[in-house]
Amino acid sequence: MADSLKLTLRVIGLAGLVLFAGLFGATYLSADSVERVGQAFIKYQVEKEVRETYGRMADSTYGKALGRLKGKYEAEARQIQAALNDNLPAKIANVIAAMCRLDCKQRQALQQSIESEYRTRLAATGGAVDTITELIKGKYLEIVANLMRDVRIFLGSNALLFLAVAALAFLKPRAAIQLYLPAAFLVVSTVICSGVYLFGQNWFFTIIYNDYVGFGYVAYVGVLFGFLYDIAFNKARVTTEIVNAVLGAIGSAVQAVPC
Repeated sequence: MADSLKLTLRVIGLAGLVLFAGLFGATYLSADSVERVGQAFIKYQVEKEVRETYGRMADSTYGKALGRLKGKYEAEARQIQAALNDNLPAKIANVIAAMCRLDCKQRQALQQSIESEYRTRLAATGGAVDTITELIKGKYLEIVANLMRDVRIFLGSNALLFLAVAALAFLKPRAAIQLYLPAAFLVVSTVICSGVYLFGQNWFFTIIYNDYVGFGYVAYVGVLFGFLYDIAFNKARVTTEIVNAVLGAIGSAVQAVPC
């Protein structure tokens, strides 16, 4: 029984490590992989943030500047507003399709061009004008960068957690019962995330986007690392108490001991 527990933990740890470390590496070896898979989410997020950005511009600097430069910029403002109201989804789809075909050097050059153009027009108009295409491209680059960062945090954190489980399964074989607690958390979270991804990629990316750097995920990772730290350096005393309480609640005669 003990040997099967140890073997199962080692398999879980190594399998999770290979899965998440492989996916983490893939985000660097194929930098546009996340971008391609998440296009539907990126399009939705770009549209949402473009509308929010334009709304803020219209309510603040943009609106005030148009009052001073009405004759020159009113026509462009109407065109931008019409594009936002009538044709934004199609416009975004076209821009994103073009952006996805750019390599890294082209994208970097585009980003610098957008920033330079924005600064030039901002200085000339007091913040009055930002064309819809420039705004979409800028938001696209920003969202892709943020999404890539959050996906890497998610994959990297899980790879490290599975590495810790695998290492402790080999180094602390007597703590097999206690190690099942954090291992079970990892397996359950992996299954849930896989299910969400398979049946609704947009939900998966929505959960990850700007969330896995938040307090919720930090707390989750902290709890798991707490269990692993307790097993590695505190003879699993705290984890043993929790495991024995769970075993007692389900009527099991098995009892874990600190190791």
